[in-house]
Amino acid sequence: MAQGQNRTVKKRVTRDLPYNEEAERIVLGSAMLKKDYCLDVLNSLEEQDFYLGKHQVIYRSISELAMRGVDVDVLTVAEELQNLKELENVGGAKYLGECTNRVVASSALTHYIGIVQDNAVLRKMLSTIRDIDRVYKEEEIENINDFILDSENRFKDSISKRHISSFMTTSEIAPIIKEDLEKLQDVNTDSDVIGISTGYDRINQITQGFKGGEMIIVAARPSVGKTALCLNFAYRIATRSKKAVAIFSLEMSKEQLFNRMVAISSCVSAKDINSGRIKTASDRLKVMNGIKEIANSKIYIDDTPSIKLNDIIAKSTKLQAHEPDLGLIIVDYLGLVSIASKGRGIDNRQEEVRRISLALKALARDLNIPVIAVSQLSRAVEQRDSKRPMMSDLRDSGNIEQDADIVMLLYRGDYYDSAKKGGQSNAANKKGSQLTNEDKFELAKKQKEEEMGKEIPGNASYTEVIVAKNRSGGVGTARLFFYKDYVRFDQPTAEWEQAMQAIAGDD
Repeated sequence: MAQGQNRTVKKRVTRDLPYNEEAERIVLGSAMLKKDYCLDVLNSLEEQDFYLGKHQVIYRSISELAMRGVDVDVLTVAEELQNLKELENVGGAKYLGECTNRVVASSALTHYIGIVQDNAVLRKMLSTIRDIDRVYKEEEIENINDFILDSENRFKDSISKRHISSFMTTSEIAPIIKEDLEKLQDVNTDSDVIGISTGYDRINQITQGFKGGEMIIVAARPSVGKTALCLNFAYRIATRSKKAVAIFSLEMSKEQLFNRMVAISSCVSAKDINSGRIKTASDRLKVMNGIKEIANSKIYIDDTPSIKLNDIIAKSTKLQAHEPDLGLIIVDYLGLVSIASKGRGIDNRQEEVRRISLALKALARDLNIPVIAVSQLSRAVEQRDSKRPMMSDLRDSGNIEQDADIVMLLYRGDYYDSAKKGGQSNAANKKGSQLTNEDKFELAKKQKEEEMGKEIPGNASYTEVIVAKNRSGGVGTARLFFYKDYVRFDQPTAEWEQAMQAIAGDD
């Protein structure tokens, strides 16, 4: 007897946990009748989605038969259960036959699968709520905020449905791609940029902009400029793309970050701004205009030291609800983010980094927003002849490398020159094959300054932004000037870029 999709199926509740015995029987019976039905059931449900123990055992037997390539029907399932000494426990072959008495259409099977799924989610949700209540009543709560955030995450997990995408033919995918391309043509005048413009042409060419769902790592040794580069990204995205930006600063206060962004905007020395000793009326006007520009942009700063991972997730989610045009989240930096232990210690730092990395990647995907995580490079880079960093130089790099969509590594030759004895480079004393790439760039910079007849202002440093990983595109190097006095990164002129490329021997 065929059953319609609108058939009412009586719900049963045991110990206040809901389940639907008839729907579970129909689903299992259908799986034993048709191969297509069996595949639908196995792709849509898991063993724990069935409430009754005997139904879980039947599902497990069906799944194991299918994995071995055995045709699934009442006889093969009965034989499998007999071999497992479980046939009598589920009600014998007679019960299996009763499950197949209800023949349903494909659309009705989808309906009954949905009933089983909904009851499974509801059971998990109710069990989670009860366990949260039990912990609150019976266990000591050391930090109420951690307890609330952990409970919120557990509740979200309990109501998230398992989803397995079905196959789509290329003819079905084609209209979606065509529509996406038309949207991109409508919104982008720069063909290099698919996501949000980074504010730097060469970085855009390599990355195609920062795209929703991406986790981006910006890494360097201390004091090379990784925080400064991220602030420049934030400044340009907030003031040029007019997007909201969230910054979680675990090292610097909100006042320090604001002053740095004013320096970026005004091109007035950050040291003068911090000390309040602004030298000229012209600079004072630039600073006041910079303050106004930063104040009018939508940049949100949280400077909670040692902020917990759950707080970053909760605050970011709340901010996106308040600011739907949130375009970028920056976490500065990864090494200072902590995880609430919830009574269980984390074995080692690598495991902690793994969890943080996975969670930030999930945050980017859930909110469909690019997330930049600042990371520090290990000392290994300083032990090599070539100081240019590699991804293996990332601290606890295994999971960071794996989870990141884009990895940017910063290199400045003058950083290592200043570390040499006397604080002076010895590149000029080398000849021919003795010159390293770092030496060549230093000499090229000095030569270019002489040609220009003056030094570049702002204590400029020629910096390489090495895109070492790019999941959705190529890799390469973007060369920028880092004006250290102004905490500002800018693109070199075309003339300068061509001169540097010629000396570096690249295209």
